[in-house]
Amino acid sequence: MTGSSALSSGLPAGTDLGRPAPVELPRSRASRGAELVRLRLPDRPGSLAAVTAHLAAHDVDVLGLEVVDRSEDAAVDDLLLSGARLDAALASLGSKAMVLGRRAGIDLRDPALAMASACEVVSSAPNAPEAHREILRAALGLVFAEAGALCVRREGGLLAVLASTVAAMPAAFESRSASLIESALSSGECLTADGRIPWAPPGLRECLPAGSVAVVPAGQLALALVREDHAPYVHVELDRLAALMRVAAATLSLHEATLVRSRIRLVPGARTP
Repeated sequence: MTGSSALSSGLPAGTDLGRPAPVELPRSRASRGAELVRLRLPDRPGSLAAVTAHLAAHDVDVLGLEVVDRSEDAAVDDLLLSGARLDAALASLGSKAMVLGRRAGIDLRDPALAMASACEVVSSAPNAPEAHREILRAALGLVFAEAGALCVRREGGLLAVLASTVAAMPAAFESRSASLIESALSSGECLTADGRIPWAPPGLRECLPAGSVAVVPAGQLALALVREDHAPYVHVELDRLAALMRVAAATLSLHEATLVRSRIRLVPGARTP
């Protein structure tokens, strides 16, 4: 981090924390013309059948389906849909369901296989910088989000950015005021917001698009993901992200232990524990 970029983040000149690892969005595996649509519908017998019948009447194919959340009176389903009349079908759902979000080019993968794949790429990263990149990339692949950052809380009120989807993001920000990230780190709980509240230090928030935000902590690590269309995050997504972050924290601890042992071996007469 150069002196000028340190000053732009509110840090002392000369602060050097290294550039965040750049992360590209995962490549799409969806069928051409397919869209992932998130619906909220009444949680009662026959409501899903009414939705699929409505879609069929508009020549819309259901290529996949996953129930991602349930409450006392509603369910949230992800459907992978394809059809030339999809717009008309969704616009005319009426009381059958509410459209919470739409994503073109997003596949509806088997959740167990997707989780296993995400944990594999994180745990097999050869070093800490590559692990930072894979943690964020894997998280973006587990839930449909357009942007994000992996951060760590440092001493002195600093929030260092380890990886980001924004290439020009500074390496650290002052984080002394209240924010969603600080609340998540302090409580150890996954937190969400619609993006209009101060969920991160101003400089970090300005680098990422506006939209719904999820912050997932693990120790001093914090994963922040943003959806531009304000589609809400559901409990199963937060649970999967929390599990991934537990794997991430353990992986980074192993890399740190390996680095410490390698430094000890460089000291003449030192014994490796």
